Amino acid sequence: MSLMSISVFIIAIAFVALVVFLSRTLFSLEKVFKEVEGTLLEAQKDLQSVSIEAKEFLHTSNELAEEAKILIRNTNDLTEEMRERAKSLDVLAESIEGIGETINELNENVRGTALSVTNSVKTSTEKFAQALKWGTTAADLWDKIKSMRGGKKNHGKTRYNDPTI
Repeated sequence: MSLMSISVFIIAIAFVALVVFLSRTLFSLEKVFKEVEGTLLEAQKDLQSVSIEAKEFLHTSNELAEEAKILIRNTNDLTEEMRERAKSLDVLAESIEGIGETINELNENVRGTALSVTNSVKTSTEKFAQALKWGTTAADLWDKIKSMRGGKKNHGKTRYNDPTI
């Protein structure tokens, strides 16, 4: 065997070794590519389901946004209605306050009138009592005068046993 044939034999062994290693590498790559393909298919399926869920979520969130707008609109309407009712209650409270003031004034006027009537009755009563005293005194005087006149006619004798006459 010549050096040339030994060299060709070594090259052939090296080539076979290279083909074996390349084959193993290619089989490994094929296996990796199949796994990647499976992973990509699963990812695609997951992406489709996520896409469907995202669309449903977007639709649901749009519905919720519309419901929130309606709720805010209703809340604003309710707030406005409450403001209007509060204004009408203010008017009612002012009216009640006016009625209270009127009743107070009426009460003060009634008290003043009652006090005035009481004072008038008291004054009139005092005047009537004074007049009654004067009338009683005048009647007593008249009786005394009459009895004195009668006593002179009876020669100094009075009808009454009154030593003051």
